[in-house]
Amino acid sequence: MIDFKLKLNYQRKYNSSDIDINDEIQVSRQFESDRGRIINSAAIRRLQQKTQVFPLEQNSAVRSRLTHSLEVQQIGRYIAKQIIGELKKQNKLEEYGLSDRIDSLESLIEMACLMHDIGNPPFGHFGEAAIKHWFQKVLSPEATAEFDSCPFIPMQYSAKVQLNELRQTLRQDLCQFEGNAQAIRMAHHLLKLNLTYAQIGCVLKYTRPAYWQGEVPKEYSYLMKKPGYYWSELAFVKEVQEKLDMGEFCRFPLTYIMEAADDISYCIADLDDAVEKGIFDINRLVHLLRDAWRENGDVIEGDLFDITVNRAYKKVDQNEAKRSMQDQFFMYLRVYITGKLVPYTAYRFIKNLPQVYEGSFNHALLEGNSAEHRLLTTLKSVAKKWVFSHPEVEELEMKGYRVISGLLDIYKPLLLLSTEDFLRLHKYNEHPKYVIETRLYHKLSVKHKLAYNEMLEKLDDINSEKGKMLEFYYRTRLIQDYISGMTDHYAYEEYRKLMVCD
Repeated sequence: MIDFKLKLNYQRKYNSSDIDINDEIQVSRQFESDRGRIINSAAIRRLQQKTQVFPLEQNSAVRSRLTHSLEVQQIGRYIAKQIIGELKKQNKLEEYGLSDRIDSLESLIEMACLMHDIGNPPFGHFGEAAIKHWFQKVLSPEATAEFDSCPFIPMQYSAKVQLNELRQTLRQDLCQFEGNAQAIRMAHHLLKLNLTYAQIGCVLKYTRPAYWQGEVPKEYSYLMKKPGYYWSELAFVKEVQEKLDMGEFCRFPLTYIMEAADDISYCIADLDDAVEKGIFDINRLVHLLRDAWRENGDVIEGDLFDITVNRAYKKVDQNEAKRSMQDQFFMYLRVYITGKLVPYTAYRFIKNLPQVYEGSFNHALLEGNSAEHRLLTTLKSVAKKWVFSHPEVEELEMKGYRVISGLLDIYKPLLLLSTEDFLRLHKYNEHPKYVIETRLYHKLSVKHKLAYNEMLEKLDDINSEKGKMLEFYYRTRLIQDYISGMTDHYAYEEYRKLMVCD
């Protein structure tokens, strides 16, 4: 049975309100509270200093993560309204428990769209790769003897099989840094937003834990294609799944909409930014898009390419003095493409609603052998081939990779300390034997130290083998949290200052 009134759980982990599920005003207020918590969070503000494609970009016309997220939010709202409109035509709103939840559904989707990138580190996917590769190297069983004090390296013998399994699980978890998983960690552990279960469910994009090893079940291959949460958030995610009646590897239904809104938004935005940066002009872009479309068949009058890209290009008035050619083209292109992809997304959502509601629909809404998917693929392929591989972009990405790797090298001494030495440094804010480590520790943010301390307080015996293992795990999370939470410019300046270079 599909009943969104039950699925849109307005309760929270802490200080949950005891209200009547049928009280529309009170339920709506809970999701409005989510809006305020998210919009006013530091993580959203930091998005304005994290760029979408071009790291360290000074041109304010080029999108930041914040402007991108605002555009995703708008498209998410558009999709939500389209779905509600279609269900209303079919007289299904009351049957699906949505007649009293329209505002709540729209708000949940909008806020999920706004916060979908909050876990992204500086320099985007290359920042992710840098963190992942650094820890895979440093925490490998073959790592050098400098890590003798680390409870992970070298792999210590233990008569207790469970401890060895935990050691392997934690190492794998730390070596799979992922922006989506970090977003869940930020919302719950670091920012303490205490969002409703439904709002957290919307942001849980992938359902594979970062510590997962072995084959992924075929029936969840898409839903588990990336890590979605860390071991540190396992208990919380299990609680969310229980409260939202989600299967172990299933999604929350509204997450599909957030994902589709992101796909529609960035496939246009990345090309717009490329033109703004002068990588190619409008004429060249249309030529590249047409060639990419033709890889799967020619352009035919009246087909989707013709009524979106060609139509937008023909509408451009090169003699128009009030608006630039670029502005004209992308205004029309955005209108025509969203005008086609949004209704298609809504159609796919409703068509597959039983599986979507259950969270077992193992596809993106914009997948399939359709013209809409072909158009989306065309836009993405041009961006991948001509934008992301452009020398300027690759140079910036390599610079970002070096900055993140360099910062991790700088903070590495904190990981080399024994449990006893780091705990003393943490307790007294200094260690007389470790001057450099003391100064590095002082640079870590209070918010991240508090999250680390909170985890320490939950350990039964920190001096046991398991206790030391868990302490090192949370200490490593502390370093990852700090580095990944930096903005592009802050990371660059921090690296430049600490490396003593101009």
